[in-house]
Amino acid sequence: MPARPLFIALAAILAAVAIASSCAAEPSEAAAIIIVGPSRAPVSLGADELARMPTVRINVAFVTERGTHAASFEGPLLWTVLEQAGVIDPAAHRDQVSRSVLLLGRDGYRAVLGLGEIAPEFEGKQVIVAERMDDQPLDGHLRIVVPLDKRGGRSVRDVARIEVAEAVSGSR
Repeated sequence: MPARPLFIALAAILAAVAIASSCAAEPSEAAAIIIVGPSRAPVSLGADELARMPTVRINVAFVTERGTHAASFEGPLLWTVLEQAGVIDPAAHRDQVSRSVLLLGRDGYRAVLGLGEIAPEFEGKQVIVAERMDDQPLDGHLRIVVPLDKRGGRSVRDVARIEVAEAVSGSR
């Protein structure tokens, strides 16, 4: 085999091993979420910190690629999680309507919410960081659940990172 294809094959094998080892996290590590906000160092919140927050129970039904999924979820409000992490200021109402919340799953899946959607002074949608589904723990992962969405695309499974960011304008 010529050296170049052998080198490419070896690089591919090493990359696959690196990806597999990085994905093999312990359940306690998997349940931690990194939260990032404007002008704030990233904060890691684990299952223990989330379990100490007040929880909300919501019943949802949304369309998926496999049909309609109905379930009951429990966990703290996303707003509460962001507030506890110190990445939002509940009194800064102008900031709430000009910021977005990027939700990232461990598999690279991403979805976006407007901060005003979950801000109590605006829409107040009860988006939660679910720890339980149908009275059962989610086994080492957390899920963002967005009630009232017709499709489940913004209900990110195995959420790893949440970023609050300023809205970006295409013109100046």
